[in-house]
Amino acid sequence: MRSNPLHLIVQIKGYRREDAKEKKATMDTYWVPGVNTHARYGYWAFAEFADGWQMQNDFARKVEAKFERMIEAVAGEAVQ
Repeated sequence: MRSNPLHLIVQIKGYRREDAKEKKATMDTYWVPGVNTHARYGYWAFAEFADGWQMQNDFARKVEAKFERMIEAVAGEAVQ
């Protein structure tokens, strides 16, 4: 059962160049799945925000979605 807190890596970008796209792809494809599979360092996620005016709402939605996935994973482990 996963009891570790969520660690959220946040990237804030005004203009999204190609290097930012590559960084997000690397985080989503390699780093986050790798550290979460290891499980020793807690549960990690990556979020990228671009709109300063909308950031608070986007952040709340992102954290809520990740939290719900964590609950579903724990509930699935308990059922098995």
